[in-house]
Amino acid sequence: MATNQPGNQLLYELRAREAWSQRDYESARVIAGQAVELALREDNQVAWWNMAFFQAECLREEGSVEESVKVAELLRAHPLTSQSPALKARVLTLLGIGLQGIGQLPSAVDATRDAVNLASNDDAPSELLINARRALIATLAESDQVDEAWAECMALAALLTPDTPPQISGKAYWVIGNVAFLRQEVTEGAKYHRLAASKLSPNNDLDLWARFNRASAAKRLAAGVVDAETLECIERAETASSIVGGNERDQLELSLTRAHWLVLTGQLNAAVKRLKPICSEGTILASQTAGEANLLLGRALVGRGDVIEALSFLDTARSLFIQAGAQDRAEHVSAVIDSLLQPEESAS
Repeated sequence: MATNQPGNQLLYELRAREAWSQRDYESARVIAGQAVELALREDNQVAWWNMAFFQAECLREEGSVEESVKVAELLRAHPLTSQSPALKARVLTLLGIGLQGIGQLPSAVDATRDAVNLASNDDAPSELLINARRALIATLAESDQVDEAWAECMALAALLTPDTPPQISGKAYWVIGNVAFLRQEVTEGAKYHRLAASKLSPNNDLDLWARFNRASAAKRLAAGVVDAETLECIERAETASSIVGGNERDQLELSLTRAHWLVLTGQLNAAVKRLKPICSEGTILASQTAGEANLLLGRALVGRGDVIEALSFLDTARSLFIQAGAQDRAEHVSAVIDSLLQPEESAS
């Protein structure tokens, strides 16, 4: 019996990774959980660590981000993690991405910054540092620390070589383009997103292709870019998503991007109709993303003259941005609210 146990462990891992490759993240998580239980029974700490990490990744892909964070916290406290800077960097990168996903931006920045410091060790694989720095850039950008994010982008670009695997370099160009758009450097943003598109093939990972196009459209819209290329990104994301499905959070974020397009193109009634259910289900989204949805709905309502109703959603947006640690966006919403209230104050 004992001689079969290593084979059983390997079988679980192979089955879990096969399910992952088919984007069946629920099955992958369940099988990984069986591998975790077997590793505990065998007191196989290495197998437990690997499968628990994989389980956390599955939870994240399913949209169960809070559960993913809990597993990442367990991994951070594990003795194997403390013994290896590389393992700790991997865990902190995973944790930072999760914390960003649940709207705990200051903690996300701390985790990813620590991951970059650990991954900067000369002995660490270059991909480890690329992934850690990419996560740090994303958390900084979401935290409205755009200038620091851009400095990290330049450091990230310097890490990319012709030998960097296409998907890894594609994700790196993707995040650099995001920050460029946030800096209102539209030409730079478009350049880096085209580089990302050249590396990310829908034939290799249609789900990733859908997410990239949605994110690219979202950043272009945030920069006020309302053109045919932006619409193409939205339509590519919607087409790919209709094929691969995606979790509920992915679907809401894609619907939010389409709603942003509707607001900026003056289709306010259609935007309000799409945004209200997104805002009512906002607990699924990261706090800062739910804040964006409420801000957009407020803008759309103001645009069609429903100022009183808009103020409620704008106040919710402000609270969500404060909760997430996105102070610049919270201050922006406060300014919008003040500008709407001033006419009333003048009249009184």
